[in-house]
Amino acid sequence: MDFCKKCLLPETYPKLYLNSEGYCNVCVAYEQKFKNYDPVKAEQELRKKLEEASRKNNKLVVTCSGGIDSSYVLYLCRTKYNLDIIGAHFDHGFQSKAAQENLHNLSESLHFPIITVKPNLDILYKLYRDFLLRTGDFCTPCCQGCCRVGFIVAGSHNIQTIIHGGVSGSRIEFNVLGMLKHHYERFMKIIEDDYSSEELQALLTPTDEIKKFNLISLPQYIHWDEREIINLLKNEFKWKPLPNGRTRYVDCLIADVADYFLQRKFGFSRQWMIVSANIRAGFIDPEQGRIMIKSKEAKITEEPREAINILLDKTMLTRKQIEGLPFYTSEPAVRYLR
Repeated sequence: MDFCKKCLLPETYPKLYLNSEGYCNVCVAYEQKFKNYDPVKAEQELRKKLEEASRKNNKLVVTCSGGIDSSYVLYLCRTKYNLDIIGAHFDHGFQSKAAQENLHNLSESLHFPIITVKPNLDILYKLYRDFLLRTGDFCTPCCQGCCRVGFIVAGSHNIQTIIHGGVSGSRIEFNVLGMLKHHYERFMKIIEDDYSSEELQALLTPTDEIKKFNLISLPQYIHWDEREIINLLKNEFKWKPLPNGRTRYVDCLIADVADYFLQRKFGFSRQWMIVSANIRAGFIDPEQGRIMIKSKEAKITEEPREAINILLDKTMLTRKQIEGLPFYTSEPAVRYLR
């Protein structure tokens, strides 16, 4: 198996190909897109957008989960940009204690309210079940809900601007070539006519409604080095990872299951994709990234039994059903990474 000489993505990554020099099309496109990137001009543009948004509404909405990116967005909005904000938080049914404490500490320290939207969990667990059985992953309903909460809170407070920490389109975008298909159109295609519009009201935002709001993604405009961010959050707010030390997807008790299933389905996980993104951005050198990938991916080959049991309990699935799914046929690509 071959890997990109720079970002180390495997050749089995969907829609990825290596050129004659051994570099992938993602890295080639990245170099073209960001070759003239000017961080000073980018932040000036961000400040202008935030100032315009503040003039229209005294308060702005920030979607937050207690994880790395959204926690850093909350910190920047209150300390660096001095914005009056409302946190919008989605209860996806697998909340971790660490994420709850992170949000509480940030809210108390930075003096802003957080509104939690809790959907009908019976419906949400059923959606997780259906998506897992039909696609081999269960994250799409949660991704839709985490986006939806911003529109719900903004709409109820007559606020037009929603700020978030989504890295799509930024220098550290990891879901390159659209591999993780968590978008609205796919969601609707998968569930077909199995759910009513009333049942999905707290989860889905139609495209025409999204256009009514102004969305600002901070990672698209400013320096976003994950290791620096984690150190700052830990030192300033006693920000906590999961008990097993995981610092990514801290808000989710079954994040390890999602990566375990992804590795079985594609041969690699989100952890690999994130490291590769940080290599492209220059925050991690390739050799350091190689070591990190080997370490992270090797751990993912081990079944996270406790987390899987939580998933099975909530979704009413059996272990036999999961083991019999046809999606999980890939061999871990890390075995071939030298």
